Amino acid sequence: MKNVVIADFKVKADKVQEMAAVFKEALVVTRDFDGCLGIDVYYEDKTKTYTLIEDWDSLEQYETYLQWRIDTGIADLLNPILESGWDSVVNSVKRLGIKESI
Repeated sequence: MKNVVIADFKVKADKVQEMAAVFKEALVVTRDFDGCLGIDVYYEDKTKTYTLIEDWDSLEQYETYLQWRIDTGIADLLNPILESGWDSVVNSVKRLGIKESI
């Protein structure tokens, strides 16, 4: 992995399948976005949280992607699905960057 980005999406209990359907469609586009090297999706049933572990060629490319998602209305799509809305996701994204050789 080059530049790791981790994003958590805590969904409303009755919206788990809806979120899965959104990811199934949206991540096709994300995986084709310039700089995206891959995305793995994990789900924790206890907390109703999807975690995306993303691999990007650069964090700048991730930021371009994120801004594109914001500009194209991701908040309006996800606010009804997420427990605390889109801002809870975007404000907690971890941009880990390149793995350290320590």
